[in-house]
Amino acid sequence: MLNKKKKQKVIETIIGKETVIEGNIKLPTSLRIDGKVYGEIKCEGNVYIGKHGYAEPAIEAKNIIVAGEANGNIIVSEKIQIHAGGKVSGQVQSGGLIIEEGGLFNGNSTIHTPNKHTKKSTESKNKAI
Repeated sequence: MLNKKKKQKVIETIIGKETVIEGNIKLPTSLRIDGKVYGEIKCEGNVYIGKHGYAEPAIEAKNIIVAGEANGNIIVSEKIQIHAGGKVSGQVQSGGLIIEEGGLFNGNSTIHTPNKHTKKSTESKNKAI
């Protein structure tokens, strides 16, 4: 019974409301930003930007949830969600984009999806040759 428990998503790093970071951040877990980050963020987990949080010029993460503000180049392997009152400006590449009523997105978005048919088609063509 104990082995069947789901892994809980843990935020190990929190940037507080009064904190300002100038520089790059790279971490293997999730991150919550309630302060300001001026630098590239590379996160293997999720990035949560709180109501008072701000981040620029680049974020790369599994998922991004924005209640505050994010500007710049954003690359998300799964999805980005903009909450009511959240603002995102810039270039976004993701597997999905969710904008709640009252959320703001200014920029360009590219949605990527895994294409299983392309790989099979290529393999079939290579076998025939």
